[in-house]
Amino acid sequence: MSVPTTGSPGKRPFQNGNSWQYHPRSDRHSKIACWALLFDLLENCALLRSHVADGKVAIGINHKMRDFARDRSKDLDLVICTTAGMSPRPGNFADLVVPYTIVLSDDDRAALAALPIVPLANPATVLLALEAKACMTEFSKSRPRLYDELNSSHQTIHGDTDSAIAAGFALVNSAETFISPIRNPWPLRDHPAVVSKHNQPKNLCSIAEKLTRLPRRARTGEEGFDAFAITVIDCANDGRPVTVAEGAAGEYYPEIYDYAQTIGRLTHIYATRFSSI
Repeated sequence: MSVPTTGSPGKRPFQNGNSWQYHPRSDRHSKIACWALLFDLLENCALLRSHVADGKVAIGINHKMRDFARDRSKDLDLVICTTAGMSPRPGNFADLVVPYTIVLSDDDRAALAALPIVPLANPATVLLALEAKACMTEFSKSRPRLYDELNSSHQTIHGDTDSAIAAGFALVNSAETFISPIRNPWPLRDHPAVVSKHNQPKNLCSIAEKLTRLPRRARTGEEGFDAFAITVIDCANDGRPVTVAEGAAGEYYPEIYDYAQTIGRLTHIYATRFSSI
C-alpha cells in the first residue's frame, strides 16, 4: 500500500487526477491484504502447496457466495476452491502482483517463484473464503458498518458451505494524521490538503474492541469466523511509506488476532479439514 496509485486495477481513475495510497471507494487495499495472506498461507501450509501442485485447488477473486438460510449473497474477496466442476480463468496468483501494484522484496520474489503455480478460476466448491476490510479514519462512524460487513461475511460463507473456512482480515490505522480522499475533493497539486487529526491510540482501540466482538467458531456447525487477523498499520495517506506496527497484538487486542497466529491457525484447520480431497 505504500505506492500511491491513480485508481483501482481495471477501474476508472480517481477524481481530480490525485494519487492515493488508500481510497475508501477502492478495493485495492483489500486485494493486497488478501494476496499477502494467501502468499503467507501458501508458504506455511504444505498440504495446500501439495493440493496446488497436484492440480486439486485454484483461487477465485470476488466470488459470489449465497447464504441459503438468509437468502442473500455477497462477493468474497478471495476464495480457495476445488478444481472439480470449476471453469478456468486466464492468469494465476503470481500474475496479480503487477495489477495490484504489490511491492515484493528480493526474498519475496524468490519465495513466490518457488511456489507451485496457483491458477485463477470461477469456483464451484469453496474450501476457504477470505474477506479483508480496513479502517483508516472516521473511526466512530466506521465501527457499526465495519462490524456489519464482516459479520455478514462469515454468515454468508457458512450459509453457503458450512465446511468452508471463513477467514477475516482487518487493517486498522494508527496514524496521528490522515489525508482523506473524501475530504479533499480537488486537485491536490492546486489546493492545500485538509489533514484530519486522530486521537491515538484511542481510535484504533475502539475499532479493535469492536472487531473482537465478531463471532468466532471452533468447529463446523457453529456460527462465526474460523480465523481472524487484525493488523495495525501507520498510514497517513500522504505518500510516506505505510508501516506495520509491531507488538500491537497483546497491547491493543488479544493475541489470538495476531497475524502470525492466524496464519498458523489457518494452516492447521486446512490440514485437518481437507486432508482427504
